[in-house]
Amino acid sequence: MGVFTMKTISSPLQSAAVSALPEFADHRTARALFGLSRSYLYNLANERKIRSVSIRKPGALKGRRLFDCASIRDFIQASTQNA
Repeated sequence: MGVFTMKTISSPLQSAAVSALPEFADHRTARALFGLSRSYLYNLANERKIRSVSIRKPGALKGRRLFDCASIRDFIQASTQNA
């Protein structure tokens, strides 16, 4: 039996895409990225301090709430300037 070795070839574009933050995130991902709790994210969205969108099928009662990562970064940046 032979031994197989796998070589992975990565391009600069692949490594840039992996390290880039997502444009939108659900509350779990936003918590992992920014350390903000689910309830705090929803409060900020209700107060229109960050942007969010609800994705759901037409006529559906439930969907998926996604938070705009750029608006979260802007909120955090503005909060640090006020401190």
